[in-house]
Amino acid sequence: MIKSMRKMSLSTLVLVCFALGIVTGLFFGESVAWMGVIGDAFIKLLQMTIIPYIVVSLMTSLGKMSYAQARSLGVQVGKLMLLLWVVGLLAIYTIQFIFPEFESAAFFSTALLERPEPINLVDLYIPSNPFFSLSNSYVPAIVVFCVAVGIALIGIKEKKALMDQLTTLGEAFNTVTGYIVKLMPVGIFAMTAATAGTMAVEEFERLQVYFAAHIIMTLLLAYWVLPAIVVMFTPFKFRDVSGIAKDAIITAFAAGNIFIVLPILIERTKDLYKKYDLATEETDAYAEIIVPVVFSFPNLGKMLTIIFVLFAAWFSGTELSFVEYLPMAINGLISLFGSVYLTVPMLLDSLELPGDLFQLYVVSSLLTGRFTSLLAAMNIFILAVGGTAMLAGVARISLHRLMIYGIATPLLFGAVLVGSYTLLSTMVSSEYTMDEVVRNMRVADKLPPAALAFKEKPTGGGHRPRSMAEIRASGVLRIGYNPHQVPFSYFNASEELVGFDVALMQDLVRDMELKAEFVPYRLDLANEGLNSGQFDIAVSGIQVTASRLAELNFTTPVIDLHYALVVKDHRADEFENNEIIVRAGTLHIATVGDYALIPELEKRFPNMSFLKVDSDKAFFDDDGENYDALLISLEAGKTWTLLKPEYTTVYRRDGITSFPASYAVALGNAELRNFFNSWLELKRSAGRIEQLYDYWIQGKNAVPKTPRWSIMRDVLKWGVEED
Repeated sequence: MIKSMRKMSLSTLVLVCFALGIVTGLFFGESVAWMGVIGDAFIKLLQMTIIPYIVVSLMTSLGKMSYAQARSLGVQVGKLMLLLWVVGLLAIYTIQFIFPEFESAAFFSTALLERPEPINLVDLYIPSNPFFSLSNSYVPAIVVFCVAVGIALIGIKEKKALMDQLTTLGEAFNTVTGYIVKLMPVGIFAMTAATAGTMAVEEFERLQVYFAAHIIMTLLLAYWVLPAIVVMFTPFKFRDVSGIAKDAIITAFAAGNIFIVLPILIERTKDLYKKYDLATEETDAYAEIIVPVVFSFPNLGKMLTIIFVLFAAWFSGTELSFVEYLPMAINGLISLFGSVYLTVPMLLDSLELPGDLFQLYVVSSLLTGRFTSLLAAMNIFILAVGGTAMLAGVARISLHRLMIYGIATPLLFGAVLVGSYTLLSTMVSSEYTMDEVVRNMRVADKLPPAALAFKEKPTGGGHRPRSMAEIRASGVLRIGYNPHQVPFSYFNASEELVGFDVALMQDLVRDMELKAEFVPYRLDLANEGLNSGQFDIAVSGIQVTASRLAELNFTTPVIDLHYALVVKDHRADEFENNEIIVRAGTLHIATVGDYALIPELEKRFPNMSFLKVDSDKAFFDDDGENYDALLISLEAGKTWTLLKPEYTTVYRRDGITSFPASYAVALGNAELRNFFNSWLELKRSAGRIEQLYDYWIQGKNAVPKTPRWSIMRDVLKWGVEED
């Protein structure tokens, strides 16, 4: 077997090791996660000579050219790159036609409140300190520096000695890279096994449409559109163009890294010209220049991020016409000169799509990043092949090939899109399930039957606030709660009282060695219930306001919340910006209690009329008959929109105002307040409040995670203890 493996080509061996890595990961599961270290080491070895190679090859290749040749290179390759961009943008737009009908929503995320760190485009593209650019791997700036030096070398006469030394150094880098490439099967196997063994498939279930769209467009562009374009004006056959660089393409895919295959792409470009007896020193030089230069420009692989924006629009129930798509796509293309992690949030914002969907992009990139690298590698290779042909004077448009591919391409796209839509419509469930996730979230312990008996009792009764001694003597802590205050206190599908505050109060009574008695209240009567002694503490995300400070004693803030509006999905554009709101007619805004932000909103928007409702639930029960929006915390609003997916939250990342949510005790009951303050500080220091926040507010682990599936564990039952 070893002898047969030695006879395989490198690309075939890499494919075999890639497949073996997947099998190994599926068989052993998380136990092969350690192989990721081997994969990382292989990547670093490949990266070792990349930047030095770019520096040397660009300087020497440009230095050997004339000014006329350098100018021609920029014009010819630039035209081909522009053509590929246009074709790519048009092709990507068509992928949204495979999306089936779907409805979804997401939990609150702190990413809603933050903007990604901006990329310093000046540092990225201007090498004010070349050594800084080299140490930080700012490839665009490195290319600019090398191009500048290379162009300067064109006009220097006494340069032969330097050029010979640089050429020798470049050959040394190639030799080192060749040795490292021989380790590729081992590195690919290790990386693939670690990824297949640790990737949680459950995390990607709702992204399967995006995965399908991304993969379909990658394959269409990489293995049909790009080769077809270049064979229409070069003497090369389709089979050779699409297959000669397969080892580089496979490596880029398996590693999820385009940077490491740049030297291989250069060599495969040279190999293609050698195969057709067209290779000269000139064509070799063109390949060595084009590959590192075009690497610094947006490629079709990066442009696939636009597919995620199309997916996000579909995922959010937003229809995107071509008129809306085109400026968005052009803006995205321009911003891709920087980073995709800056581009995606910007495009989501430009289309008023939920910013928290950016997290889905980050998670999904574990898989899609590999296809992105595959397409990027093919894109750079096609530019090198086509650009070299144009510069070397062997480019001639073939009308015969133009007609064949011009007719076949639309037919192929149509067939693939129709087939994909049909298949996804049958495979993808359109059933909405996030509301069930919220309804079935649980606290650590089941509440006692006595607590469940309190549902809609009116406040009232009691005599006076109890002291700490009286509470301990009774053995019961009475806790006032709002039964409809999602996600702080509400009843789940099992008729259990659950929520952030309910879970924290269970910790409290356990620490105090008391029993809990949960008493429902209406927010406008909370002060009466506390001051009359009906309950000892009021919870449920209560906002501290000046008017309430005069009636109640508040603990230190438990968490900070942020203002937002909840509106019907189709009305979100009516609250898009201040100008639109001001021009609208009278807007009836429902509100539970007196939010501190209301006076400011009334001053800014005289057409807003704020109407009090008993609970957030009353707004949703109204179903838009009497209220245009609900003023609520962003955190609670996001959870409500999970239960009511036909609604959405409207917020301003740049202008979100936060407010503290605290617990309340009777006015003058300083002893009880001081005890709760000290206890809350203990829980905060222990990380318990953060833990509950992650679960109840951000929905982390709302769907319990199970161990990673593997054949060894789940099929053969190796290493699994019998009950």
